[in-house]
Amino acid sequence: MSAGPWVFCGAARLPVPRADAFEPPARLPQAADLGHAVENALAHPVGAPRLRKLARGAATVAVAIPDVSRPCPSAAILEHLLDELHEAGVPDEGITVVVGCGLHRTTSAAEREALVGAAVAARVGSEDAQGLETPCADLGLTSGGAPVHVARRVAGADLAVTVGVVEPHLYAGFSGGVKGVAIGCAGHETIAWTHRPAFVSASGVAVGTLTGNPFHETLLEIAARTPLAWAVNAVMNEGGHAAAVAAGDPTAAQAWLAQAHRRAWLRAVDAPYDVIVAGVHAPKSASFYQASRAATYIGLAAVPALADGGLLVVCADLPGGAGDGPGERNFADVLAAAASPAALVARGLREPLGPGGQRAFVMARVLERFRLAVVGAGDPGFLEPLGVAAFDCVDAAVTAAEARLGRRARVLAVADAMATVVSGR
Repeated sequence: MSAGPWVFCGAARLPVPRADAFEPPARLPQAADLGHAVENALAHPVGAPRLRKLARGAATVAVAIPDVSRPCPSAAILEHLLDELHEAGVPDEGITVVVGCGLHRTTSAAEREALVGAAVAARVGSEDAQGLETPCADLGLTSGGAPVHVARRVAGADLAVTVGVVEPHLYAGFSGGVKGVAIGCAGHETIAWTHRPAFVSASGVAVGTLTGNPFHETLLEIAARTPLAWAVNAVMNEGGHAAAVAAGDPTAAQAWLAQAHRRAWLRAVDAPYDVIVAGVHAPKSASFYQASRAATYIGLAAVPALADGGLLVVCADLPGGAGDGPGERNFADVLAAAASPAALVARGLREPLGPGGQRAFVMARVLERFRLAVVGAGDPGFLEPLGVAAFDCVDAAVTAAEARLGRRARVLAVADAMATVVSGR
């Protein structure tokens, strides 16, 4: 393939030869030795004592990891974490790896073994925390009234540790930190409250923002009611490899990685474009629920890089269609049932939309202002009822935009729109 503009489409790369500008993915070098990087992070924690010291006296430890929707070197991290816990005197039988599914689908036994790695699976047990199916402990309310329901395995442990990935996040500012427990291992009541439209559209809830972000602050309050006290967070590069690792206090490790990489992730353009072609890599390209995050990062920026009425082209193969978890299915149903984007926005502000409904709400906010299309979907028939066009190739999408404009379109290609958040100045 040429060295010209391109975007991710799952595991493939699509050329965008008509692009006027190109935002390549952040060139984050792969850690030369992941094992050494993890060991170094464990030995030099940020804002907390070393885990082998902190875990002394703990008989039970729950280690939360992401599910299959987020690329994370969990298996490699877990091997070193178990050694650290062993040094603290925690027996293997007292350790459980908990896959934080949130409202995504549960994982199979084979998927869990792949996530934790065969060596870890042979030593400790693993299970899912899924907001609709897993028994939860009621830990009260936050100061803002959010119900704190967390998987019993996590809430009842002597110590909880979270493993996750730091990258831009539409509501939390950045993923990672306490989110793996506060949302990943939360019950549906907690997820519904924190993700309700009125809250996710509140002032200060924004991608790339931690300070003064009420969503982030609520997650901190939720986590404070659990035994969560330590984290290992990674930053992934465009090839799906770990570029950096930090460990220690969950909030401090997250903030350290976010600050170190924010210039690579958050970029501004001088003038709005008529078309933005947004690439989505695997595994986020697997479902429209996940891939649509690229559209919301661009469309809901404080100053969008896309002109009003412009076309946002999301490149994703979508082998899972809209998504097969309960939240993903409801997301598609709510979006398809709406009479118009404006009607859905109004509905979301006056009544609950159910699991995944917040994503339908934010997509409606995008569709109020911009047009949306997908390129690369293997079976795009489900997109039309959602108000989303489908094209066979990027050129066809740009040609359609130019026919609408009556002139040549200005086109921006964003190779990795999940980790490159573009906005206007």
